Amino acid sequence: MRLTSREKEIFEVLKNEPLISQDELSRRFGITRSSVAVHISNLMKKGIILGKGYVFNEEVSIVIIGESYMKISINTESENHTVDVSYGGFGLDAGRVFTNFGVGVKLITVLGNDELGTNILNEIQGKNIETFNIYKHPEKRSCRKVLVNNNLIFEENFNSDEYEKAINAREWVAFNCEWLLVEPQFQEDVCRRAMGKDEEKLPFLCTYYNIDFPEEIPEYLSKYAYLVLGVSDAKNLDLYGEKVNELIKDGSRNCIVTDGSSRLLYYSKQVVTDFPLMPNQNFAGNKGMCALLAGLIYGIASGYPLRQAVRIAIGNASV
Repeated sequence: MRLTSREKEIFEVLKNEPLISQDELSRRFGITRSSVAVHISNLMKKGIILGKGYVFNEEVSIVIIGESYMKISINTESENHTVDVSYGGFGLDAGRVFTNFGVGVKLITVLGNDELGTNILNEIQGKNIETFNIYKHPEKRSCRKVLVNNNLIFEENFNSDEYEKAINAREWVAFNCEWLLVEPQFQEDVCRRAMGKDEEKLPFLCTYYNIDFPEEIPEYLSKYAYLVLGVSDAKNLDLYGEKVNELIKDGSRNCIVTDGSSRLLYYSKQVVTDFPLMPNQNFAGNKGMCALLAGLIYGIASGYPLRQAVRIAIGNASV
């Protein structure tokens, strides 16, 4: 969970001096005993303290907002046509990445009140993804998408109002974690919700966005701490890199720009790092960007050096 500066100070003292009294904490920090009690209560609500006796939970806290659906993929380009059925979507795909690395996550998504919804829920539970924040629509069927040669042809989905209601009911969970991964279609809504909140208490907002020249980068993406920007043509990498530099000045602290096949550029306020991609490291497309983002956040959140975190992300996206 994201902690305030005072919560961090109290947390560090409690780790080193678990028997310290609230009276002593109030004297040490020059605040009232009731204020100390409020800070400790907040640490318990955020899951950092697991109960009396100051038992600590230091596991990284990650929440994912995204779709989960049945994907029907039809391939007519090869001599033998194929039809494959799988469960996917940003929510499920990103959740799989973290649980494959042994990191638990919470998922905010919408399923239908049908057999497919039950099957997807079982798939999510089988990956040890927390399901308490999944909303099952009482009347509609679960989402289905039909792709022909990787092009979306038809979808049966929930509308934006239904997703908005689901996020409304779980907003406290979304904004009281440490890392919040957001599917592209919900990016602007999450930014709107973040406005007016205490920035110090906000989670690190993370997302990806596929952009086509000459499209401009949406301004609201400057609010995201970690952004993966997918560029369709390698010749536009440096152009969008320059635009990303401006975005970083406005807000975003870290941004990857990549075409998913030749180069990956990592921009931060401190450094620009160029990672050439090997021939077998191809991850263009939505699923590749999702896997790249999740792998990057796993590496950064786990404390790996930048280069190693990016290598983990590239390897994860290239699988």
